[in-house]
Amino acid sequence: MNAQRKRIIITEIQYWKQNKLLPEHYCDFLITLYARGEGDEEEDTKSSKGILEREKNTKWVKLAGLCFLALLAFGGMFVLRDFPIASISAAAILASIFLILSIGKAGAKAGLSSLLYILSAFLLLGLSLKVWLLFFENETLLLLGLLVLNCVLWLFAGRLLKLLYFTISGSVGLLLIIGFLFLSM
Repeated sequence: MNAQRKRIIITEIQYWKQNKLLPEHYCDFLITLYARGEGDEEEDTKSSKGILEREKNTKWVKLAGLCFLALLAFGGMFVLRDFPIASISAAAILASIFLILSIGKAGAKAGLSSLLYILSAFLLLGLSLKVWLLFFENETLLLLGLLVLNCVLWLFAGRLLKLLYFTISGSVGLLLIIGFLFLSM
């Protein structure tokens, strides 16, 4: 068995022991079994905590990097007015990559699929707004149609993927648009 995997398992068993998820003598037996009677338990705990901390830190670095990329693409669409097609293309490619990663095993394995779905939806909303600003700026009904389309997409994705936050955001968005239409009449 891989040494890193063994340390992680031992750390998990020690967590069970501390939180009384299993009887103490079962945990002691499992720790002895996985450690094969070698080494000090505290030494194993310290080294495995280091591994877990490093894994946690790399996950936060990945999260921060993905959020930074999405914000950079989103901001680039509205700040770079000289190159609208390039900024739209970059944001569309990034949103597609996020969707592919979230659907694939890589995003699920790293536990990033929810963040990738959210960032994709955020970029898609930005793309809709940028296209409206570029080509149809005076068409308010078209803007409402694009917003309704985004909300319906969020609602559909929320129901299909069983993601409550997408279902709620799509429903609330649709209600706000309907409320706006009734108030503006």
